[in-house]
Amino acid sequence: MKSIPTGIKGLDIVLNGGFNHPSTVLVAGTAGAGKTTLVMQSLFNAAREGETCVFISAISEPVAMMESFVSNYSFFDYSLLEKKKIRLFNVEEDLIKAGAPAVIQFIEEKIRMYKPVRLVIDPVTVLAESRENEYEQRLFLFELLTRMKSWNLLILLTGEFTIESLKESPLGYLVDCILHISEVMVEDRSERYLSVIKMRGRSYISGRHTYKLSSDGIEVFPRLLPETEFKASSTLRVSTGVEGLDRMLKGGLLKDDILLFSGSPGTGKTIFGLSFIYEGASKGEPGLIISLEEWPDKLKRNTKAFGWDFEQLEKKNMVKFLYIPPALFNANEHAVMIKDILKKYNIKRVFFDGIEDLETALPDVIKRRDYVHSLVDYFASQGITTLLTSEIPELFGSIRLTQETLSGCVDTVILLRQVEVEGQMRKALSILKSRGSDNDKEIREFVITDKGIDVRVAIKGYENVLAGMARRPPSDVFREMFGGKKS
Repeated sequence: MKSIPTGIKGLDIVLNGGFNHPSTVLVAGTAGAGKTTLVMQSLFNAAREGETCVFISAISEPVAMMESFVSNYSFFDYSLLEKKKIRLFNVEEDLIKAGAPAVIQFIEEKIRMYKPVRLVIDPVTVLAESRENEYEQRLFLFELLTRMKSWNLLILLTGEFTIESLKESPLGYLVDCILHISEVMVEDRSERYLSVIKMRGRSYISGRHTYKLSSDGIEVFPRLLPETEFKASSTLRVSTGVEGLDRMLKGGLLKDDILLFSGSPGTGKTIFGLSFIYEGASKGEPGLIISLEEWPDKLKRNTKAFGWDFEQLEKKNMVKFLYIPPALFNANEHAVMIKDILKKYNIKRVFFDGIEDLETALPDVIKRRDYVHSLVDYFASQGITTLLTSEIPELFGSIRLTQETLSGCVDTVILLRQVEVEGQMRKALSILKSRGSDNDKEIREFVITDKGIDVRVAIKGYENVLAGMARRPPSDVFREMFGGKKS
């Protein structure tokens, strides 16, 4: 059994290649979910590739529908109708009332005359609803669907169903494939989901995928799956862009490492990340900067203070920015956009600034954790070096180092702190974790200069530095006050 493209961007990935041919596919869903749009988009894109297609409407005049609704989409091409690559027909009410044999005869006549590869009946449920009772409705559908098996076509049917009502319909077991699409309210925004309920003869990506309905029609965003295949871990090291930090890491980061900078506001997390991307871009390694909070223009403006021209690097395709505010965030769409950028520009470094912003964009803890883990796993599987930043709310005191979304998925953790030392504010960093390699164990001061970040000497003679309030050990204070050693 061969497969043919669905004509819907992203759906072929979910179905591992497309629709089986021949087969019967039910596009089920709630009102307004986009069922007719999906099948129409499939027909137009198939016809554009040379297929002959037939559309049969059970509720309205097809030409009128085209003029009032489908013609607004970018996939609509009137020339395909003029060339008879798509033929439109309407099943009259009297014909429907005559029963399944009459409807079958009408459809088979069109198939014999035009020999389509792809045929749509929209909606198939209306054909059965004219029957007097449930038994007659089931019998009608059984006769129709059984006859369809002999047509040797890809047949797309639409029908208004919830997932629960599908279980009660004979269509559930008569068709070869069921796609269910729906629009639901999540918090204060609307989200659209697509699920493959059934697919005979082919594996597919299970679960809920998201999709977008726009002037271009429907685009499906497959859910991000955990990686199961990884390239061999690299022993090569890459520079962080901060010379002193490279020394602390004994030569820099391993090529496919995931590095987390965690720190309170104003500690320079974003500057570390931008320095990392700038270093790579300057050496021919394209980088991607992902943010849910900072506008790219603002980041580019701020980096000019260090002599870093990110605008020129962007024009040369050495740096790319992806900014999606939390209110517009869709995890699957975000992942697809990231993958597209990585592939198109051969990205070698990724900087995700403010990973904690996902708490607003993706409130569900489990979904957020799965998304982050799958995303960084994907980066590592592609040999990409990744830097994440996460904000610690407290300026001083207790440390909330990593969220539940980051636990276990990072290789290196660096803590940045504002430290009060004898009435002055200073910045300190410490490497808390470096999986698979040795590192400097000292707490070091760093300063932000007009050249970037300068890591300086270790902060010695003080305790409680990482809590943000450095103090000298009591024994040292005692010796200063009273001289000599404490007895």
